[in-house]
Amino acid sequence: MKKYTIISLGCPKNLVDSEIFAANAEAAGLQYTEDISQANFIIINTCGFIEDAKQESINTILAASQYKNSAEHPKLIVTGCLVKRYLPDLQKALPEVDHFVQLKDFSYFSQLLNSKNTNKRKLLTSNHYAYLRISDGCNNFCSYCAIPYIRGRLQSKPIPELVEEAKILAKQGVKELIITAQDTTLYGTDLYGEPKLVALLEKLEKIDGIEWIRLFYLHPAHITSAIIDKIASSPKILNYFEIPLQHINDEILLSMNRKVTRNRIEEIITEIRTKIPEAVIRTTFIVGYPGEDEAKYNELKEFILTNEFERIGVFTYSPEEGTPAYSKKTQIDSEIAETRKDEIMSLQQPISERILSHFVGKKMKVLIDGPATESNFILEGRSYLDGPEIDGKVLLTEGKAEAGEIVDVEIIDNWEYDLIGKIVK
Repeated sequence: MKKYTIISLGCPKNLVDSEIFAANAEAAGLQYTEDISQANFIIINTCGFIEDAKQESINTILAASQYKNSAEHPKLIVTGCLVKRYLPDLQKALPEVDHFVQLKDFSYFSQLLNSKNTNKRKLLTSNHYAYLRISDGCNNFCSYCAIPYIRGRLQSKPIPELVEEAKILAKQGVKELIITAQDTTLYGTDLYGEPKLVALLEKLEKIDGIEWIRLFYLHPAHITSAIIDKIASSPKILNYFEIPLQHINDEILLSMNRKVTRNRIEEIITEIRTKIPEAVIRTTFIVGYPGEDEAKYNELKEFILTNEFERIGVFTYSPEEGTPAYSKKTQIDSEIAETRKDEIMSLQQPISERILSHFVGKKMKVLIDGPATESNFILEGRSYLDGPEIDGKVLLTEGKAEAGEIVDVEIIDNWEYDLIGKIVK
């Protein structure tokens, strides 16, 4: 039997596309392998969001092309956002690639494999958690972001289709459903004339087998009291707010076209903290955006120190051609941006360690991911604090459990970003 392997780069939304490509490969009679040297077909789903992601995609393609000299002579198939954005250039620069497949062109991909398209998914995550992409594209047009030009405007998936997809995932053993989109808070506005995230959540939380629901990409301009209240009242929706703030200075926010002010951001944080004291707020910031002088950067820094977010990520601004910010004259030197990024992360480290220390001596529910990847531990998992791949984890010193089990854990210690515990009955 011929084999395929798939390399998925970029965000969870892209991973969902990769899972559809994988299902189509298997519908064509191919067998999945993690060993690229054994693959007859190498599929790379690229990211083209920012410069680092584009470079990673190119490097991955070049590395995979080395296997074309093997006895198997595998076919190299490249798809994804980079192809959507730069197809003519890629065709000239990368003759090693056998086939370029346009973004989400599953039908053409299936034709290459002499098969028919299927909309099914083969999970590329562990079987106990999966992403549910509720919409694609974006209407926000933030000035630094190329996503609307790559994936188009907002395209929500109807509620009945999402509920059916979630039920299928639950039957496959998924315990944690992670809701993802470019902007989850605007879900449904294109289909129903108004946001329908709360209505969707009310359907999803009734599905047997789904025990945790985690929300990603809550745009601060569109967070409502109804969304916060729904999270607060639901036994399944985790008290985890992933809100990409990007900056706090009003001039920068306006230039970014974020459609939100510092005052509104502070109101949201206050409402979340008041209604759900144990809530986790995870956010991201961009440093080095055009016009971010020392005063504006210091304002951001003080805001982070004052609010003490449980989880943050920091990115340096990436000038992307075709976006409004690309042509701004007040560009910041990349070395200054890198220094600012490193400084904020160094400021966040003791904040994170102090926050996590408050959990020592307490019991938490932990979803087991599998054997520990750190030495001196037997298992690892995640609490409500931890989104997969982007946050910390809970490392376990004692107890037995299988991947996918949700167990009670007593926290006995903590590191900067991880908790340490033991399973208790």
